[in-house]
Amino acid sequence: MKKETLYYIRKYHMAEPGDGVIVGLSGGADSVCLLRVLWCLKEELQISLRAVHVHHGLRGEEADRDASFAMAVCRELDVPFKTVKIKAAEEAGRLGISVEEAGRRARYQILEQEACRWEEQEKRQVRIATAHHKDDNAETILHNLFRGTGLKGLAGIAPVRGRIIRPFLQISRKEILEWLKESHFSYVEDSTNHENEYTRNRIRNELIPNITENINSRAVQNILRAGERIGAADRYLEKKAREWVMRHAKKQMPSASERVSIPVPEFLKEDEIIQGYIVRCLLTEQNDSLQDITARHVESILELAKKGTGKEVNLPDALTVRTEYDRLVFVRRNQKDSRAAAPQVDFQVFPYQNHREIPKNQYTKWFDYDKIEDTLSVRKRRTGDYITLASGGRKTVKAFMIDEKIPRERRDEIYLLAEGSHVLWIIGYRISEYYKITEQTKNILQVQLDGGMDSGR
Repeated sequence: MKKETLYYIRKYHMAEPGDGVIVGLSGGADSVCLLRVLWCLKEELQISLRAVHVHHGLRGEEADRDASFAMAVCRELDVPFKTVKIKAAEEAGRLGISVEEAGRRARYQILEQEACRWEEQEKRQVRIATAHHKDDNAETILHNLFRGTGLKGLAGIAPVRGRIIRPFLQISRKEILEWLKESHFSYVEDSTNHENEYTRNRIRNELIPNITENINSRAVQNILRAGERIGAADRYLEKKAREWVMRHAKKQMPSASERVSIPVPEFLKEDEIIQGYIVRCLLTEQNDSLQDITARHVESILELAKKGTGKEVNLPDALTVRTEYDRLVFVRRNQKDSRAAAPQVDFQVFPYQNHREIPKNQYTKWFDYDKIEDTLSVRKRRTGDYITLASGGRKTVKAFMIDEKIPRERRDEIYLLAEGSHVLWIIGYRISEYYKITEQTKNILQVQLDGGMDSGR
């Protein structure tokens, strides 16, 4: 066990001398085995160990027992230990996801926070070690296959992802249990692991044992080998998709992290498999995890791209994808009805001098001050608002926004600089011809957005 784990850690450069390693310690067989094996190897690897137990606020006294047991193991090994309590059921309800997924996200978030804290305290690189093993990997591949996934899901669990390391991916569950038994090390058992309410438990407890007993005793190894090959293909296609997104994606309001769009005509020119990877790349930008995104979700977005404007698809984790004219837009639903804060505007008045060049900056505009007769306001659109065209005619702000193909849901987010119903500036878009600087202008009103606000243009 120790020899194979050491080889695997070195093969994937999971830890360097001087690193800190935090073990996610549930108290179960897998994590107890991982902690004890790493403890045996810590001198050879020249690493420091800590352990974190996440109490999910579920299973009552059994969960309290697990936390106490994990603490006792760490006390025996003289490993610094911490328990963090959460309310997984409440978090699942808030996010609209399963309790299992809410717990998983919380664990990784807590482990990441502890790693950052340790790095800050001791100025060393810190890794997070989880006890995923060979059977977990095969189970994950099958689970992803059944629920619908792209090649990434079929590639299985990565040995290293960022600071997360998985030293046991080459070890089977059977080997873990045998090592603990031979070494006379105890562990606790989560009673829910034997319940087949969750899909993963049914795959673990029923499907894989049935396959290995009745179809092929090496089924797990064959599943993992296929996963490795699929992973290589996945990495290549993902690279191509990222290159496409870098060339074509456009970040938009309300903020760069919340809304991104791509041109539909260019998107539809790509092979369908690349289209799927582009979609997943964009969804990843919007959300750290694609845990609840299935192949059907991706297919629905591909179908959406072929439809006209105004259609949309709602996805898990508060994500929405919709068509807006010739663009496919990815946005968080909690931002869909958001309203941007009013821009901070600075006004200055000064005499016009012909030699001064009119600013071409999108955040600074000049107007003929002497044509302004009433109080100016910065506000959102109202019925009857209009701008003056070069021909001298008028165009309503609504008509302008339609002609500019500004999405309906964004029109009420755009601010105007207005004198009554006469709009001087549709901020970020157009200024009225009536207020423009001419040879007859004597005084200038300079309007400048404070800090170069993202006006969407």
